[in-house]
Amino acid sequence: MRGLREIIVAAAFGVAICGCRTSYQEAQAARQDVMFGTGAIAIDRATKMANSTVNRKLGAFELARIKMLQGDFAGSSAVLGPQLDELFEETNLGPVLKKGQIAGNILAGTLGDDRAIPYELPAFELLFGLQYQAVNSLALGQHDNARVYLRRATAVQEQLKEEYGTEAESSGSPAEADAKAAANAQNAATASSQITARLAPVADMVRASYENSLAWYLMGLFLTKENDASNAEIAFREAGRICPAITPLAVAPAGGGQDVIVVYEENLIDMREPIKIPLPFGGTVWSVDFPIYSAPACPPSPIAVEVGGAVAASCVPVVNVQALAYRDLKDRVPGIATRNVTRAAVKIAAQQVANHVNTGNSYANLAIMLGVFAYNLTSTVITEADTRAWQTVPEHVHLGRFALPAGKNSITVRNARTGRACEIAVSPGGGTKLVWISDARGFATATVLTVGAKGTASWARIPSLL
Repeated sequence: MRGLREIIVAAAFGVAICGCRTSYQEAQAARQDVMFGTGAIAIDRATKMANSTVNRKLGAFELARIKMLQGDFAGSSAVLGPQLDELFEETNLGPVLKKGQIAGNILAGTLGDDRAIPYELPAFELLFGLQYQAVNSLALGQHDNARVYLRRATAVQEQLKEEYGTEAESSGSPAEADAKAAANAQNAATASSQITARLAPVADMVRASYENSLAWYLMGLFLTKENDASNAEIAFREAGRICPAITPLAVAPAGGGQDVIVVYEENLIDMREPIKIPLPFGGTVWSVDFPIYSAPACPPSPIAVEVGGAVAASCVPVVNVQALAYRDLKDRVPGIATRNVTRAAVKIAAQQVANHVNTGNSYANLAIMLGVFAYNLTSTVITEADTRAWQTVPEHVHLGRFALPAGKNSITVRNARTGRACEIAVSPGGGTKLVWISDARGFATATVLTVGAKGTASWARIPSLL
């Protein structure tokens, strides 16, 4: 009987690896479509997710981001705004993130797999959603709305820092006792440690998954334009605490000319991949399923801005999104392991009952035992790690600031690593010009916005620098 089980298990895991199209493969196809296609495949997938129950928030964020990349700021805002608004409640002290809206707080378990749990946004994804809605608002000439969403972004960071300090949220601790009581918990803990160790080199490059220096910086910029110097100083100080390199960019360049800030979003974030780890069976078939990032740390590209052939600014990396994503997943691995073990305990208990049932008929006894075994086998094979994530956010974000001399109306942004460059028109006018570049390899765009004065937004496709 043991030999038969081992053969069946080996075959089953082969089917799991070589089987039909998975949600991970569908996500891969959508990602490639965003980078090198028309976006139609990605929009169709995001729309279906946005209309579903468990993936509603993720689908809305993906759909809004794709529309934004394509220059449809009104459409992006219409999708993203309601999703963001329902995550907050207004108090006398300002916007407060509702409890349970951050993915690390999820403790729910299912007998299927984690994909059946409604998707809650990790902190870093929520902050990017708020930033993008601020950009949407600026592009639509809604300066006050942009400030509201940036204020929410800073409030989220303050709230999470107060609750968790510099440690990101973890979903494993509250259920730790249950995990210890479950069968084979030690094996799952070992697998969990292996996953954590693989994520650590990149994850430990940041202190917490909710720290975003750009959100603080943009808030400081808005407050400066509103002559709120004291609060602007606080915002810039918080940005510098997270990323010291951003501090010199808090002050507009001396010497006159048009104040210009370049935000360069590099590449797209790594995709989470599923990994299935078979474990000692305990009399039945089970495994632990983890999402994993397999790419090593990716250094940001050297990005410079040129005016008239001379370097006007060297952009500095201010948000390591890759590290934020790895850190978020690393902090949630214990909770994922707990839910795996809880599901396994149900299978093991059912198998133990089936193994000892006595109907008085040996054939019936064997049929019941093999029936439960087959059910556990099937459910183990079709169970898949929860690889859901917002896959159209960038890998790194760069920032540069300089004064565009009078009479100049274009800049050249260059990647020194690849040698590729693109020219972007910057119209003169009051306020600070914010040049927001999103470079997803095959699909790159530049949006020019005005902060602190009325101005018309412009959007254009540009050559990729990657």
